[in-house]
Amino acid sequence: MKKLFVLFFMAFCLCALNITNSCAQAIYTTDITVVYANSQSEDQFEGVTKFYFSNGNLVLDQSGTLTTIPFSTVHKLLLQSNQQPGIESYDLTAPIIIYPNPTSDRLYFVAEREQQVDVQIYSMDGKLLQKESMSTESSIDVSRLSKGMYIIRINEQAYKFSKL
Repeated sequence: MKKLFVLFFMAFCLCALNITNSCAQAIYTTDITVVYANSQSEDQFEGVTKFYFSNGNLVLDQSGTLTTIPFSTVHKLLLQSNQQPGIESYDLTAPIIIYPNPTSDRLYFVAEREQQVDVQIYSMDGKLLQKESMSTESSIDVSRLSKGMYIIRINEQAYKFSKL
């Protein structure tokens, strides 16, 4: 669940924050702090022009200099844009639980309190497949999806689930 959140968050940031923008001449950069799973060590990477996941690794591109970090060691990523002040940091702890996972027809939610949420389901290549606003006391029908892995975004948190 933690890995999925980081994967989706990274993809979202690339689009929403224009870290890389092929239409523009300027390359925007972000400073990234990686907090490791032991939560006692972290690394600061300045001027990251692109970041992505490859073969179970987080890859940071600092103007052509690549840094590879095993994804299993990452606990939290903190991003700070060089163009905009105050990009929020995201902890990988999730207050909403989805079940059953894997599923064949419906996903249910458990939250500390009932709340209205915006739910989007994405394919692993980032294509939006389904979008709904709903209560955390309800469920979402995923029976029409093909077998495979998906990303479900609930408000600002992302999770991975399998469809059987």
